[in-house]
Amino acid sequence: MLLQQVINGLTLGSMYALLAVGFALICGILKMITFAHGEVFMVGAFAGLTAIAAFHLGPLEGLLAAMAVSLVLGLLTERIAFRPFREGSALSPALITIGFSIILQAGVLLLAGADTKAFPYDIGIYSFNLGGTVISGIEIIVIGLTLLLMVALQLFIHKTRWGLALRATSMHFDGAGLMGVNTNHVVALSFALASALAGIAGLLVGAYYGAFYPRMGVIISLKALAAATLGGIGSVSGAMLGSLLLGLIESLTVAYISAGYRDVIAFAVLIAVLLIRPSGLLGRVEEEKV
Repeated sequence: MLLQQVINGLTLGSMYALLAVGFALICGILKMITFAHGEVFMVGAFAGLTAIAAFHLGPLEGLLAAMAVSLVLGLLTERIAFRPFREGSALSPALITIGFSIILQAGVLLLAGADTKAFPYDIGIYSFNLGGTVISGIEIIVIGLTLLLMVALQLFIHKTRWGLALRATSMHFDGAGLMGVNTNHVVALSFALASALAGIAGLLVGAYYGAFYPRMGVIISLKALAAATLGGIGSVSGAMLGSLLLGLIESLTVAYISAGYRDVIAFAVLIAVLLIRPSGLLGRVEEEKV
């Protein structure tokens, strides 16, 4: 029973992680939050589903379509909502991305309708029984693919020149620019990576639950933001850790207490951690310059 809930929690945490890492990448550099991230996730999910249904593609090609469409949306969000207001108040990008999320949701409602769409491939029928613990095919895919993507992202951040530029810009935006880093390109890269991961997450979540609908990004993006905050907003490693912890907390709460207390306990843990460590589990405290 416990091992089963751990598997469920890791699956849930993996889905949160793909979104939470995006929040960490963007906030780590710009110190701002995009409120359109959940809708980028949702549009990516519908793009992948539409590509699979319309062109009779396999799940892998659907993932690539979801990733590509979300990546383009992320770049548009950066160009329209963030770049013109980078030197101003954080309120303007926040309001614009809220408006952008409403437009995206309304657009999908108009084009696809409000009805829930099913995933055409029943990956869940494949499962493995390990001593009474059942692991479905979609759980293996979600956990395995997320692990692969997180390892690849860490290698990219720590072993490439672009990764070095990302880390330098995150540490000191203006200083990185003075050292010759093209900060516009770095910011665009952070949005591209975050949005591509969101698109992949969208199709995986839709496949896992077997349901696609226009508001599917609302709750999960809030949970992912909470996970990123728990781990330390701006910290990619912290976002991963926070997501896994949040997934495990929710799964164990449902199994051993009550599903009705899932969110209550999850956010109570978040509040308790922030009271003890305001910067999150792996976040760094930054001195405010005046």
